[in-house]
Amino acid sequence: MNLLEPFVFFVSVLLCFVAAAVGSHYTEQSVDTWYPSLSKPAFTPPSWVFPVVWSVLYYLMGISLATILTQGTKEQIALPATLFALQLILNMGWSIVFFGQRNPTRGLVTIVLLWIAVASTALTFAAISFEAGLMLLPYLLWVSFALVLNYRIVCDNSPAKTKLHAPIFPAKKTPIAH
Repeated sequence: MNLLEPFVFFVSVLLCFVAAAVGSHYTEQSVDTWYPSLSKPAFTPPSWVFPVVWSVLYYLMGISLATILTQGTKEQIALPATLFALQLILNMGWSIVFFGQRNPTRGLVTIVLLWIAVASTALTFAAISFEAGLMLLPYLLWVSFALVLNYRIVCDNSPAKTKLHAPIFPAKKTPIAH
């Protein structure tokens, strides 16, 4: 084992948790105030699930990054590391847009870009280390779920929805018989 490997693993995991802290800063501003006021689908997990799942995912992301950094050559890791950085920026960006700016519609655009970046990252990681790519699969699945959840929040809270559900003809009031 290379003596540098434990340091690379530590820094890789730390990098992911720093990104988590940035995103969390924006999330905390709205999670107890604005977010509960939104209409959410029935399949929305309880609030305690999110930090638990994200902690595991950030840890796996860090281990995955460290794996390709320690197993790949400089030439091999250039694109995967760039894609990893991009998806990490988009990950933080989603929290900033969705929670910080309180904009689910822009959040939806951001999370679609995030999904593409995570899928691309997983594929390029797998080309260096199958295990590294596989470690990103739970992240891709969670982002897929979050994308669907974000989409439903946009649909269920759009101003157009209110107009669509408004009756075309107001209900006719029938006189009450005395």
